[in-house]
This record gives sequence, C-alpha cells and structure tokens, in this order.
Amino acid sequence: MPTDTPFRTRELMPNFGVEVLDADVTRETPETMADIVSLFHRHGALLLRGQTMSPAQQVTFTNLFGPPADNPRKEYTVPDYPDVFVISNKVVNGRNIGDPDAGTGWHYDMCYDRYPGLCTILHALEVPPEGSDTLLSDLCAVYEAFPAERRQDLEDMVIHYSYISLQEMKGNVITDLHRATLPDVLHPMIRRHPINGRPALRPCFGGTRGVVGMPNPQGQELLKELVAYATEERFIYRHKWQVGDILVWDNNCTLHKGTPFDKTKHVRHVHRTWVQSPKEHYLDSAYA
Repeated sequence: MPTDTPFRTRELMPNFGVEVLDADVTRETPETMADIVSLFHRHGALLLRGQTMSPAQQVTFTNLFGPPADNPRKEYTVPDYPDVFVISNKVVNGRNIGDPDAGTGWHYDMCYDRYPGLCTILHALEVPPEGSDTLLSDLCAVYEAFPAERRQDLEDMVIHYSYISLQEMKGNVITDLHRATLPDVLHPMIRRHPINGRPALRPCFGGTRGVVGMPNPQGQELLKELVAYATEERFIYRHKWQVGDILVWDNNCTLHKGTPFDKTKHVRHVHRTWVQSPKEHYLDSAYA
C-alpha cells in the first residue's frame, strides 16, 4: 500500500483486523477506497468508526468489495433497497422492522450457499449501551495453532450444509422458493483463502447436517468440538459497537456471532449487506 495514503491504521488484535482512521467512506477518492479494500483482503476484518451512510451509500460501498448478495428473507430488507437487510428489535406500527435474532450462534454467512458470502458489512444506526457485541474468530490463527496431526485428519473432510435445516432450527417459515433455490451444499473443512492463500480451519455447526461419510451423532459432535476450539478466547476479536461503526469481515477466514442484550430496555438497529463469493472461489464445493 502506498505510504502517502490520507489515513492512519491500527490493528484490531495482533495479526488480525485493521481499523482505518481519518477516513469518510462517502467522500474519499476511488484510489483511497481501493487502498482500504486492499487492507481488508490482507487483514480479514476492517473497521471504520463515525460513519454516516444511507442505504444507497451502503450499496455503493458494498460494490467496492463485489456485487451485493441476495437476502433470502425479504420481509426484513429496507424498502426500495432489497440488498440491505435490517437487524433490529425495533417495533414500528406493531411489527418488527428487522430480524431481532440474527447472528446468535457461531457461523460464517451464507455457509448454506454454493457460493458463500465473501464478506459481511454491518453499519450501526442504534446500539445498546451494553451487550450486542460482535465476536470474530480468526480461523487462520486457529489453523496454525491446531496440532499438525489433527490437521492431517481433517484435510479431506467435507461438511454438509443445509439452509432448510438452519431455518427449521430457528423456527422460521420455509417457502417453496427457498426449497427450490437453496439446495443442500458441501464445503471442505479446511480451505485456502482464495486471495491470499492462507489456510483456515473452517468448521461450522448451525445449519449443518454433519460430516460427509461420518455417521451422526459423531459428525455433529466433531463439528461442536472444532467450533469450541476455534472460538477459544485467544482467537477472538470482540467488537463493542458505537453508532456510526462500519465493520466488515471476511467469511473465508472468520466465524462470528453476536452477544445478547436486554431487548426489553435497549434497541439495536443495524444495516447489513453481503458480498457473494465469485464462483471461481468455490470450485471445491458441490451440491449435496
């Protein structure tokens, strides 16, 4: 990255994540924004604080990382902006304006898709004074810390993911369109990052049917064990939200979850966009 960039940076934690200081994503030059996107691809997560961004500006920002991905649950998207999903417990005219329970278990976004999310972008509009933190697990560090003999055991394993299973677990409505357009998929347990080449141990539990070739409950128990290891405190960046924060993370090399807060007293209101991975990033995946 050029040394004369008009912003400063600092790490979110050693060897993971970067905060960009002194930047306004709605006003920077294309060259500066290209530098910021490049930082994201090198560090796995990107934070910018104090940002004011409309839904239209969030779509523009999202396009810098790639084409926005579709949201299967249309009932919680911003009117006229179907790419912008609302995460909120706010009630207006007797109905929730957003999904109040999004992201409560460890996962990576769109794991159930043939081409999962490249990155997730959250913009905070209202935040509770306590709770509702976002936790990110650095899966490249998890891979590096994992015993070499165990890595070898996991190298050829494949995980069976299911959107239908995930929605059944949450008690959400499953439509015929969901069944027709979101079939079960298979993804490898260990993946090399498609851009920087770093390997990541990539277990997930929510929305999975198990490990291919391994009977349940052994397959599900293995996934639980690996997720527990991958989410030990030493691998975690904890983000405490402020209004105006933009947090972007790379689903190729992270797991994430949100922490609870008192929904009877406080409001969380966040706009989320996704970027879907290019097809060439997932040539090692298949339909179940």
